[in-house]
Amino acid sequence: MKPQKFYTQGIEFENINTVLKIYKKQQKTLAEVLTIFTQESNKALIVNVYDSIEPITIKEAMSLANSEQRAAALKHFPIEEIIVSLKAKLVDKQTIKKSQVRWDENLKPYKYDFEDTYELYAISANALNVQPRWGGGQDYKIYFVKCKCASTDRQYYLYVPEFMGLKQDAIEAIAWTMRFDNQPLSKQQYLNLMYSET
Repeated sequence: MKPQKFYTQGIEFENINTVLKIYKKQQKTLAEVLTIFTQESNKALIVNVYDSIEPITIKEAMSLANSEQRAAALKHFPIEEIIVSLKAKLVDKQTIKKSQVRWDENLKPYKYDFEDTYELYAISANALNVQPRWGGGQDYKIYFVKCKCASTDRQYYLYVPEFMGLKQDAIEAIAWTMRFDNQPLSKQQYLNLMYSET
């Protein structure tokens, strides 16, 4: 008899308890979960155990067998919670002062001054359960830069490669994420672009 497979978000899992833990993290009720399953034996099991199931933790999510499973579980955690749990280290923080012309409700222009802050973080590859593709030492790090969209005020966390993270420069890291003619911007090009906006 073939072992049963379980799916959530289109991703296959071998263990029903893992799927139930993900549903608990999503705050799905027992009634909602029961509508997902079709086999009566699974429904009976879920009725018996769902109340005692704890939501999946970041540590459990990071220990899942493959990257698709990890992504399916981790997408239900706020990024800030992941950063704290994985002990991300702040490598560099820089702030740029900017000015923009904006328009009020009467369509009159006014000067808007604000600060744009960039933060470069490193997380141990071991904490992420990731092995470097090309070998690498024990202290291999995954880097990302935190930035805010000036128009929507949303926070973004953008991956940057290790060679860029090792420069320990948050603005150079964010510049690398921008492209012109399919080439990353230099720090100076990025700053010129930012100041030309002001």
